Amino acid sequence: MIYEEDISLLGLNTLGLNVQARQFCRVESLDQLKAALLYARQNSSNVFIMGGGSNVVLAEDIDALVILVGLKGITYTGSEVTVMAGENWHDFVRDTLAKGFSGLENLSLIPGLVGAAPVQNIGAYGVDLAERLVALTVIDRASGEVRVLSNEECDFSYRSSIFKTELLDQCVITSITLSLDIEFSPRLEYADLIGYAKGSLKMTAQSLSDAIIDIRQRKLPSLDKYGNVGSFFKNPEISIAQLDSLKAQITPLRALPLPNGRYRMPAAILLDTIGLKGLRQGGAGVSTEHALVIVNLGGATGSDVVQLANQVILRVNHRFNIRLEIEPVIVAA
Repeated sequence: MIYEEDISLLGLNTLGLNVQARQFCRVESLDQLKAALLYARQNSSNVFIMGGGSNVVLAEDIDALVILVGLKGITYTGSEVTVMAGENWHDFVRDTLAKGFSGLENLSLIPGLVGAAPVQNIGAYGVDLAERLVALTVIDRASGEVRVLSNEECDFSYRSSIFKTELLDQCVITSITLSLDIEFSPRLEYADLIGYAKGSLKMTAQSLSDAIIDIRQRKLPSLDKYGNVGSFFKNPEISIAQLDSLKAQITPLRALPLPNGRYRMPAAILLDTIGLKGLRQGGAGVSTEHALVIVNLGGATGSDVVQLANQVILRVNHRFNIRLEIEPVIVAA
């Protein structure tokens, strides 16, 4: 194991923020991961786990041992698949499709690594990871003990899990096991996909994945052009009274009814209504392509990004009395 000192994480986070890690190492096996965690305990070092860096805002230098998880491997057993945490999520989805399985096609082109997917219960176009997850394996940071958690034990909810609450910074996800479908049954709740289905002569899981990739590439700014972490704000949950009030201000307004009698609505329409596209703070800006995306326009700092996000939250709350929640993890000292 090589432990490097004062390493820039510029190329390891998709926002392109130039922060330093006090110590850094890469692990490519479970034994290496256990050794790195033991090293941190023996040296009284804090630990920060890095994956693809696609859902974090590195707001400050990290005074910790940063462990980059590179565990690889995909194993199919019948219609279940176990995939290691260091695999690229999108590449994994495409692998399942190539092998004739379906169920993950709506989650195509989501950036990041597999290990981060359960933390925020990634979702897109009407499908959440929790619907497919059977179990996952973790290593306890303090003891090095390996544990298996069932779907129920992960306490999944909208863009959240037990890894954001009770088990925050307590363990490292090493692999996940998902249940896939042999027979394709498309999920087409979203308007964009309904339109695609009408124009498709023969839909397959592969063609639906291709369509979602095309939609995402047209709607979202390219990482090759501007650093970003995708959607920066969660879609808010609102009451029927709030929905009625918004209908008087926004036409048309889409909202998804929830089992608890409330509604989930697109956050982007709130930002669009008050014209926040292009809003800037230092080197950070609200994308002119998609209002939910904050981009690095060049030389942005973590402080720029956080201040801009707070401006958006305040303006939306002032106009609509709805407080948006930030989706990515803000990492600060």
